[in-house]
Amino acid sequence: MTHPNHDQHDRDRLNDGGLPIAETTTPLSQVSAADALKYAAALIGQRAEWTTSAIGGCDCGADHDLELGAIVETSREITAVAAGFGDLSRYSDGRRVLSSREIAPGLVAEHIWHPDPAAEKPRSYRGTLGHDPGEPCPGLYEVETDPATQELHVRVVRTA
Repeated sequence: MTHPNHDQHDRDRLNDGGLPIAETTTPLSQVSAADALKYAAALIGQRAEWTTSAIGGCDCGADHDLELGAIVETSREITAVAAGFGDLSRYSDGRRVLSSREIAPGLVAEHIWHPDPAAEKPRSYRGTLGHDPGEPCPGLYEVETDPATQELHVRVVRTA
């Protein structure tokens, strides 16, 4: 997938190219409840961070502190419950819940792995390296996920 240039928050942390919606259709009934909860906690945590940054940084003139606080508090509560089932960074089979890889200074790609390894397909996405408005784009990046190794492979092409 190709994604447009991201705002500052998205340049700091990208989840599969900044996608705000999970793209899985595999039923979670095939995984343990603990692993499903760890997956949900990772997703809501990542989405809460993205949402609060995007909405909090907009110039819409409205104050959304109460609503953003509710999103963050919900994330904290779900994460606290999930923590009762052990290490939040690992599923019960030892696989990582999340992998991350630096693309460039201040630009990090993240991927939350599905708790059912059979549901995970290789994916790739592209984007532009961060730059100030009016400045030439310094280059492009491509990220590929490797479900077998849980690695993120990054290629950067500098154009400026």
